[in-house]
Amino acid sequence: MLSQVLTIARAELLRRIRSRSAVITAIVAPLALAIVFGLMFDTSSAPSFTIGIVDEGGTEASAQIAVALVDSSDEAGSVTFVSVDDRSLASVQVDEGDIGSAVVIGDSLNLTVLTTPASPLSAQVGESVAASIATRIDTGGGSPVQLVDVPVGGRELSAPAYFGASMSILLLFFATGMAAQSILEDKENRTLDRILAGPTTAWAVLIGKVLAVAAMAVLGFVVVWLVTSVIFGAQWGSPFAVLVLIVFTVVALAGVATFIGGFAKTAQQATTMTAVVTFALSLLGGNFTGPADTPAPLRAVRRLTPNGRALEAFTEVSTDAGSIGSISWSLVTLLLFGVVFGAIGLMRIERAVAS
Repeated sequence: MLSQVLTIARAELLRRIRSRSAVITAIVAPLALAIVFGLMFDTSSAPSFTIGIVDEGGTEASAQIAVALVDSSDEAGSVTFVSVDDRSLASVQVDEGDIGSAVVIGDSLNLTVLTTPASPLSAQVGESVAASIATRIDTGGGSPVQLVDVPVGGRELSAPAYFGASMSILLLFFATGMAAQSILEDKENRTLDRILAGPTTAWAVLIGKVLAVAAMAVLGFVVVWLVTSVIFGAQWGSPFAVLVLIVFTVVALAGVATFIGGFAKTAQQATTMTAVVTFALSLLGGNFTGPADTPAPLRAVRRLTPNGRALEAFTEVSTDAGSIGSISWSLVTLLLFGVVFGAIGLMRIERAVAS
């Protein structure tokens, strides 16, 4: 049985390697998407904001607030405060994009924020600064505003690493779904009958094909990992933990893809069903959004999907330098997805082959 499985797997793997579509789906496409998303959401180039400060009040208190803000620019990092002579000039600079927004300090320490719809994020920063000033004035605080960068994890989430994993997982559904599609194609063109006419069993064919596409999927995932690490300096985390997580993720998605293929009658049906379920799970699992951008109701749902659980584990390994132990429950969950759904899918496909 083992020798039959390996023979089928080797033949299928060579067949897939010679197939340009398979190589594109498993390796080229996820790598290209990871690079595009990595460039779009590269966290190494953090956004910066320039906020104008206008001392319109001309009082000692308003001058102290304006000077304190401008002097705090070096400490603020991504937010720079610049002094602007008057409200009219500040309005022109905001409209022309020279500054993102402006805070005008009146003679009674009343505050006005000048913004433009073209820079909504700068507007929010300006409003936050004004709210902080107002709070300190109301409470009698000395320094009007203090901006502090607070770390939220072991290290910052690497966008190329996150979207590298995300896009690889997305394409994994299609790559691993090729096993069921290949079996149904062989049945349709009667190639399967000739294979089974020899000593090879149906189970050896099924497992061998799944093993072949899984091996190609692992290879594609590893290529994305290595390339994003070298080109973008992406921090995926512990190499051993990442490699184990890649394998378990492929097992889980191969099982789900096989399960989906088990309900198809033809190869075309398998392709269509795989595409529909893939995009549904990708939306629920957060493949198209960053972890912080996922709406609150979907954060609980994403843990119930294999791709969402895998992305959560990749994020933990990347940001908190997680080990195998810290993601053990995720690994167990992914393994269960693969074994349970894969077994059901294989049994359904085996019955379809025998019929």
